[in-house]
Amino acid sequence: MIYVSVYEGKMDEKLSATKYGVLLTKRGLLLALILSIAFYLSYFVFAYYVPQHFFSSADNQVILQATFNIAVALTLIVFSFFIHRIDKLHVIYTYAIATSIFTALLFFVSIDILKLTFFFAIAIFFGTGQLAFLTYFWNLTVPDERGRVAGLSGLLGLLLYVIMFATVAPILNFQRAVVLGIALSLAPLAVLLLKPEKAVLTRKKDETGYYPEKRTILLYLIPWVLFSLINATFARNISFNISHQVPSYLYLFLIVLQGIGTIFGALIGGVVADFFGRKVSLASSLTLYGISSALAGVADNYALLYFVYVANGLSWGILSIMYSLVIWGDLSNKENCAKIYSIGFMIFYITQGAGFLPLKQIFEIPLVVSSLFSCLLIFISNIPIFLAPELLPSDFREKIKIKLHMNSVKKIKQSRNQG
Repeated sequence: MIYVSVYEGKMDEKLSATKYGVLLTKRGLLLALILSIAFYLSYFVFAYYVPQHFFSSADNQVILQATFNIAVALTLIVFSFFIHRIDKLHVIYTYAIATSIFTALLFFVSIDILKLTFFFAIAIFFGTGQLAFLTYFWNLTVPDERGRVAGLSGLLGLLLYVIMFATVAPILNFQRAVVLGIALSLAPLAVLLLKPEKAVLTRKKDETGYYPEKRTILLYLIPWVLFSLINATFARNISFNISHQVPSYLYLFLIVLQGIGTIFGALIGGVVADFFGRKVSLASSLTLYGISSALAGVADNYALLYFVYVANGLSWGILSIMYSLVIWGDLSNKENCAKIYSIGFMIFYITQGAGFLPLKQIFEIPLVVSSLFSCLLIFISNIPIFLAPELLPSDFREKIKIKLHMNSVKKIKQSRNQG
């Protein structure tokens, strides 16, 4: 498999591919970061903050959150069949303009049915824009660097979300949430200043391309399905129970610890995935998630709760970047890229949406039961990972091993010479 960077005009200065294994230019990296952060933050605003202020009834808010996620999931699947015929950047620009317009229209209508119509239009445009970004991200990156690029995107996106959660979210009302939605919707237009058409990495492959076996896709899919189900049900129940068992100030501190763990988990997961393999990164994060889930049900002191939330954050950070930008990209080729990404994200959105509907029943499950079932299912999900083939190219890993060995030899020689 050969990768060639092609540019119109003067070629940007590349980061050294032989030294770091990175082919993505600084311009391409900045494009990937802006777009990924914009879509990440926009999702939380439209899926959580706007619905929370849309209706006064809590039940209606929950239904709106559920239907938004399900609408996005269905849009991803439908749009994946013909996105390859459309310019991805044009779709992203269309998403930015259309979403900001429909979001602004929420200000000017008082009839609920019209507001709901505009809100579902936002969900459709969000789904199409996100899928266009994901396929564009695939074109920007190669497997050798995808983990680190995704990790850096996750670190910055999660950091900004934690800041937004701590500073902006507490003062939001419907009008402010709409303004925030408009601002984040327009954020992808900032990439126009970077002339993105000159920063695309063009791939040259053999005629057959890369078509992973169905068994390989299934082995990586099963852990994601189980994790998504747990995240939408048992994890919510664990968080709900702990929030009612500890003082409010302590629970807020636990959320901050979890956020910090998530930020570092995203970066660590990306680096580990590129230098040691996808399986190592996934298996370690799933194991850590299972341990933290089990301890959450028996934690009888604050110190143990601190560990639970930091560990949970680390594992969630790793899994989120691995199963958002890395795994589906590794399993894709030019022809099926959109479909693979849409399946992965559809699972997340469907489980998130469906998990909102029986929320009252979920909260009635005892804490110990939720923690034990979470632990059991997570450890079961590790089995397919161990059976799955490694997705990171073996030649890159060999180069890294050789480089590490040579560095060790140099250090030994230097210490002997100094002695």
